[in-house]
Amino acid sequence: MALHLTVISPEIYTYGAMVIAGALERQGFNIDLVKVSNENDYSKIEPSDIYCIGLYSSIHILRYGNFVKTLKKKFGSPVIVGGPSTIEPKIVFKHLPDVDVVVVGEGEETIKEVVDKFHIGQFSPSNLSGVDGIAYRDGEEIVKTKNRKQTDLSERPPLKVPPDISDQNVRGANIYIESMRGCKGICTFCQVPQLFGWEIRSRPLERIVEEAKMLVERGVKKIAVSGGTTTYYGFRQKIDEDSFTTLLRMLSEVVGSRNLSIPDIRVDAVTEKILKAIRNYTVGWVFYGIESGSQQILNRMHKNIDLDQIRSAVYEAKRSGVKVAGSFITAYPGEGEEDHKQTVELICELQLLDHFVSIAEPIPGTPLYYEAAKLPLEQNQLFIKSEGKLGKRYGLTVAEDRALDLMVTGYASRPYPISSEGKIFENFLAEAKKQGAEIKEITLMAKETSDLRG
Repeated sequence: MALHLTVISPEIYTYGAMVIAGALERQGFNIDLVKVSNENDYSKIEPSDIYCIGLYSSIHILRYGNFVKTLKKKFGSPVIVGGPSTIEPKIVFKHLPDVDVVVVGEGEETIKEVVDKFHIGQFSPSNLSGVDGIAYRDGEEIVKTKNRKQTDLSERPPLKVPPDISDQNVRGANIYIESMRGCKGICTFCQVPQLFGWEIRSRPLERIVEEAKMLVERGVKKIAVSGGTTTYYGFRQKIDEDSFTTLLRMLSEVVGSRNLSIPDIRVDAVTEKILKAIRNYTVGWVFYGIESGSQQILNRMHKNIDLDQIRSAVYEAKRSGVKVAGSFITAYPGEGEEDHKQTVELICELQLLDHFVSIAEPIPGTPLYYEAAKLPLEQNQLFIKSEGKLGKRYGLTVAEDRALDLMVTGYASRPYPISSEGKIFENFLAEAKKQGAEIKEITLMAKETSDLRG
């Protein structure tokens, strides 16, 4: 009798959870793919031989300890966790002590081997040692096996798609589909190279298009193309404008250009032809990773771009008839008041149509994570009270105050008003406080790393 496995995806159906569920289903296992709304939601959890949980956010490591404990107590089945947040398995085991196995890195091949060990009655430390890309407990010791070789994306199994996928909205799309893995950038805050490496591995065009058709048949209406910096699709020695253009054109024929979008793009990975493809075959937006208006901070981030490249990329997009948005990171270690002021000035100058502002988050595995681990709290802007007018009024830290300032500045600097429901300032204030609270927790978790890495 085939094993029954449940793949659990917190809060949203992630693409990674669908990949893992699809890989296990192809192996002949009976698979349930379940979305839980929070760490206290057990409403859809049924008895299962094994539970697999995808942790795509660092905060899940801190939130889902009791969830895993309850699963184990109620059903007694092994629990495997994986996802972008499991690069530091000792941290995972500290906060999720009831987990049996941590998958480290790309998981679709690893998970099949781990489950096979259970299937043949060998789910024990002595037999797990031969599986690459995992960590597990052997008595009091946490054992991490050698890294697994990168996945051959041409052979990746099809997704398992939940029936209610069309109800999902993640930044305007029902689902993000994977076009490639890897990134040529070395940004200190980004986890993509840590997970997938610096080599660009593009999926075959026909497989991506087949996947899009299958998703549309299952009710998906809006698709976003993901994979680090999307315009690296087809990259060999340089950006392949033709491959990227063909990808967008063929996907737009499946889902319609008004239902196709792309996520973040580097300002140094875009050309006139690429902008034309975005204008013609998608909703017509680019979302640049700008991060800061301070060259000193961009250099500290190892962003490898300069302010003139930012200005040029924004100008060329506008000239091509493409709408421009930008992402910004504030309170990065070493950021001073002058650096913040320069970012405010750049936002005012660029007049973008939308902005995403984030307090610098130390994501496990990134250089920023280890820098935050070493930085004394009294020097960390997340833990320093703001002396600014709004900061004092609302009890904000320097990081929260700066995030709020950039959000308000971005909204006010739009070239023309964009309708928005609700109370704008109150929403920005709530978002800044929420980010501050969560990233404080993640920062404290990062500081445990120096004691646990060993």
